Amino acid sequence: MVDSASLHSALKRYWGYDQFRPKQEAIIQSLLSGQDCAVVMPTGGGKSLCYQLPALLSGKTALVVSPLIALMKDQVEQLSQMGIPAGQLNSSMDWPEQREVMAQAARGAFRLMYLSPERLAREDTMEWLKRVPLGLFAIDEAHCISEWGHEFRPEYRLLARLRDAFPEVPIAAFTASATQRVRHEILSLLKLRHPQRFITSFYRPNLRYLAKECNADQQEKLLRAALVEHEGDNAIVYAPTIKSVGETSAMLRRYGVENVTYHGQMEADERRTNQERWMSDDVRVLVGTLAFGLGINKPTVRAVIHLAMPKSLEQYYQEAGRAGRDGEPADCVLLWRKADIGLLVHFIKQLQEKHEASRAWDRLKQIQRFAEGDQCRPRAICQHFGETPKWDKCGQCDVCQGFPDWLEAVEHKKKVKLKQKDEADAGLVDRLKKWRRDTAQKKGVPAYVILHDAAIVAIAADLPECREDLLEVAGIGERKADLYGDDILRIVASR
Repeated sequence: MVDSASLHSALKRYWGYDQFRPKQEAIIQSLLSGQDCAVVMPTGGGKSLCYQLPALLSGKTALVVSPLIALMKDQVEQLSQMGIPAGQLNSSMDWPEQREVMAQAARGAFRLMYLSPERLAREDTMEWLKRVPLGLFAIDEAHCISEWGHEFRPEYRLLARLRDAFPEVPIAAFTASATQRVRHEILSLLKLRHPQRFITSFYRPNLRYLAKECNADQQEKLLRAALVEHEGDNAIVYAPTIKSVGETSAMLRRYGVENVTYHGQMEADERRTNQERWMSDDVRVLVGTLAFGLGINKPTVRAVIHLAMPKSLEQYYQEAGRAGRDGEPADCVLLWRKADIGLLVHFIKQLQEKHEASRAWDRLKQIQRFAEGDQCRPRAICQHFGETPKWDKCGQCDVCQGFPDWLEAVEHKKKVKLKQKDEADAGLVDRLKKWRRDTAQKKGVPAYVILHDAAIVAIAADLPECREDLLEVAGIGERKADLYGDDILRIVASR
């Protein structure tokens, strides 16, 4: 066991936070004591810290299994900004670079090492890992191991080899969207031994769920109304098909809404450029298919808008949950049409495997019941995942509170939103964001890796005058104060 004071000291020094979020400290202590863990924590709950901090303190290497190259790159960049040595192995790296990373890992140079499940399946990878001083395995998006999960990936089944090959190394499974049945499969298939189970509430009080049935004409006008309401905010618009992505993007441009697109059939370079423009706040609105999002870690998304009914409630919860990861209020808007159900039925009828089709029918019934139902939306989500809230109404979803004015009206006027308390604060925030954007572009990283919006707003409110003042801002640890403190203090002083 590591004493609580040491954990809080590391949290402040590297992450810049004074307090842990619910259950984070208990999970960290469990991993540091060598126990297996199963963690179900909503998007934005701080899952990554739960394995990053024990890896930092253990002196050994935590192997993180992650499903996407973009997610690995994002995590490694953030850790590097904090002064925590981390590495990754993926197919985008040339062989000499991979060989060097593997040699460094064998020497214990990294506190965290990120791999894909496909890479872990290779025999040469398993042999190499035997030379790495491993402290723990962290399995991210662990629901992908279950056929009952909404994102089943067969390669995840091979992770069962970890227990057999490394019986002494603790395994921690992390997911944000697993039903009770999927949770049981995770424990079984990963061969977790008497795991500590940590399940936080699926209720995220900063998210406002709004589900509205509409026709095609109404949907277009309501989408525009939503983006006017969130003018200047980061937003994701999910369209059901590649064709509809293009049509929606073109329609928004006609109305003066700059946006970028993202779907699976785009050239990789174009897809990466569009994602980077959105991540760096160069463009605020992204229109994409379901190909966009897994592992996307942008805290300041203020609206996620679906233009079709998803195929499952788990999928909707995960995608909508990309809003408000910074804990600030955000809207999750589902603008669905009756035709969506017919399209989902069509796809289910194409499935050849009987059990797969049966699962798909169950999911369709669940998401249809959610969209059409008159039960408090967050409560319905919680109950779907096996949680029974002590409250009956959230007081802010459309069932509890009705629709906001902008979602009721199909004609709307342009609104002006004042984000800061006064013009001076707003001007300082703008200058700090411009500095952040320029710095991020020079370093080739997303803007939030430099500083989160919440930290920028806090700087503008607190007006720090020295390094010690900066360290009092949540989200600024010692490394970031060293890297950016002089720039920030100069901008504040010149206000």
